[in-house]
Amino acid sequence: MKTIKQLMSSPVVMATVETTVQDLRKLMSKHDIGAVPITDEGSGADILGIVTDSDLRNVKDSTLPVMSVMSTKLCYINKDDSTATAANLMLKNGIHHLLVREHNEVVGILSSVDLLKLVASKPITFQPQLFFV
Repeated sequence: MKTIKQLMSSPVVMATVETTVQDLRKLMSKHDIGAVPITDEGSGADILGIVTDSDLRNVKDSTLPVMSVMSTKLCYINKDDSTATAANLMLKNGIHHLLVREHNEVVGILSSVDLLKLVASKPITFQPQLFFV
């Protein structure tokens, strides 16, 4: 079974609170990612929030700083935790991205799409359905 460390995206692409929505959209497109942690001083600083592609969907003013659209509700998982734990955390908190930690340092991001790819990679076994009328 694959581990969170094998499924997560790494290294983590980060932005600062001063980054504009327009620049963040470009960054996300360039790296083909759906979420970016936001720091106050760049990489290595404390993570203050996260911006996802969903957060940006309805933002009309591209000059806004990402600080105005970021979510401060952060969920973390350890790189050695199970994929079931990750899925449960996402469901419980209604989120699609978890920050992955190793020794209190963020080393990756796990998305619900990463988990879906894991499920989709499993062979499909036919199981007849019983229908009762």
